[in-house]
Amino acid sequence: MPPVTPSSTRVVLSGVRSVTHLVYAASWLRDVVAAVEGDTGPGGAVEVVVLDVGSGFGRATVGEAEVRAYLPRHPRLTVTTTPEDEHWRTSKGLDRVLLSVGVPGTRAWARLFVRGRGRRPGVVVVDEGIGSFGNLRSRRQAYRRQGGSAARAAVRATVVSVGGWVLTEVHWSLYERTGTAWRVREEVATEFRRALSGPVPEADQAIYLTQPWPDLGVMSESAYLDHLRSVRDECAAVGVRLVLRPHPSEDVSRYSGFEVLTSSVPAELAREVVDAAVVIGSNSTALLNLAAVHGTPAVRVTASELRGLEAALTTRQRALLDAFLPPAVDVDGVGAALRQVVRPPRGEAGPRPARGG
Repeated sequence: MPPVTPSSTRVVLSGVRSVTHLVYAASWLRDVVAAVEGDTGPGGAVEVVVLDVGSGFGRATVGEAEVRAYLPRHPRLTVTTTPEDEHWRTSKGLDRVLLSVGVPGTRAWARLFVRGRGRRPGVVVVDEGIGSFGNLRSRRQAYRRQGGSAARAAVRATVVSVGGWVLTEVHWSLYERTGTAWRVREEVATEFRRALSGPVPEADQAIYLTQPWPDLGVMSESAYLDHLRSVRDECAAVGVRLVLRPHPSEDVSRYSGFEVLTSSVPAELAREVVDAAVVIGSNSTALLNLAAVHGTPAVRVTASELRGLEAALTTRQRALLDAFLPPAVDVDGVGAALRQVVRPPRGEAGPRPARGG
């Protein structure tokens, strides 16, 4: 259960950089509202103060409209996107909770602690993505890929990891592990399904979820485009049309000559991706969520340049991916993998495999 009581509660939401983060947060807030709904006294009000409005990846900015659209609406829930000094103060009968994405926001926590006269706020952490299942080593490597020096990446990873261990009271995650088995937390998955929007895709579309590998120095642009052309050829041989769904941070002009599907809506919330014949990609959060939450048929593809990233996965990350996604294949194995999940071309016999996590 969330660390709140049926009284007035102020929730400070920090670390939102994508609409997907809002969906994770919305699932927890909906649970909190349900917990206080039975309170017949003067309490039971939940105020959400959203920090970082206007941040995001590339064209996918999280602004006022997105906050209003994806956070729950309820008579006892109010949402504020222009924090004022009074939002950091405490008062009698007011519970304060820091709701953070990925790891606790240490600056926000410190300010709540100081303005709360030394009373610790509750801390709830929702998923950032697959990085939430990493460790100190994987965080350090991720920060290095983002362009930081080795020393700076090490310090930042250490501070973030220690802060997470010390401050987090509840990890409200889409994925839970029991023993060696992983399961999807339905309260969170339901929020993803509730937030679906957009048109239904054309038949026999294979959606490739691209990653900004050239921008991160993982793979040259020419090598990546060659990789995608080879995947397109494999798709054509199976009777499906390859359509690229670029990462929000990418410049889509690099994909001239490909059919491209652009949108500010995350892939996991877009019907034209969720209901595609198949989704293709590497070890990404979006590919994992599409398969686990929506049961979208998926093909996981790799390349020689990606071996280092795959080796850097933690044991938990690797186990989570393997629980819901098929084994990764090289490009020359894409055709065979597609035949296992894609509806046969018109005129051929054979049912489409059932969707499932």
